[in-house]
Amino acid sequence: MIEADTITLTERTTRCFSSKTKDQILQASLILFNERSFQTVTTAMIAKHAEVLEGTLWYHFPSKKDILSAHIELLKSLFQEGGKATETNDPKSLIQGVFRSYDVIWDFRYILRDDFSASLKNDPEVLLATQGINAFLDHWTEGRVRHSNQCGVLMLRPESVEPTAELILLIGRYWLDFSSKKYPHASQKILRQKGLTHIFNVLDPHLNQKARDIVLELLNR
Repeated sequence: MIEADTITLTERTTRCFSSKTKDQILQASLILFNERSFQTVTTAMIAKHAEVLEGTLWYHFPSKKDILSAHIELLKSLFQEGGKATETNDPKSLIQGVFRSYDVIWDFRYILRDDFSASLKNDPEVLLATQGINAFLDHWTEGRVRHSNQCGVLMLRPESVEPTAELILLIGRYWLDFSSKKYPHASQKILRQKGLTHIFNVLDPHLNQKARDIVLELLNR
């Protein structure tokens, strides 16, 4: 079983993994893929981290692409569960929902960060799934900016909604890769908070005062 002090995932994601072997493999691989990359991590490394035999890993997941597919399904499930809060018009619930959604994105960041075109060139179905989840999150981000503007949390001109969403995506995606290179010894919690801070720094001039106070409260938890 993975020791508590080695876990770099948020509490909500960690709770998804039981002590069963299959879940421990999924958790160990998620941590390793995030820390390194899908391409460089081997099944032997995952098995060692999960404290199982490599043959046991292959029994549950014949290849890394099967682990990736399982991670995508878990990401979808967690995101749909927490993303509903971002559909509300209540400023606090909406902003809290955005924070929770970012936690999920951070916990599965390798799926959004890594380039799978080479490693999955012979597996078009799985490659399409990675592209699909990336496209979904791009559309979701623009949708949340638009919704926040419509309900008054943001005060943007209509023509500024799409460029603002693109800027958030640019910063958010770049941070997923850049953060660990810039701050290799920082905890995941600190890097996650820095990512949120960068995003809300972009939005700050457009937030109403109530929303700004909520954001500051959540960032300073």
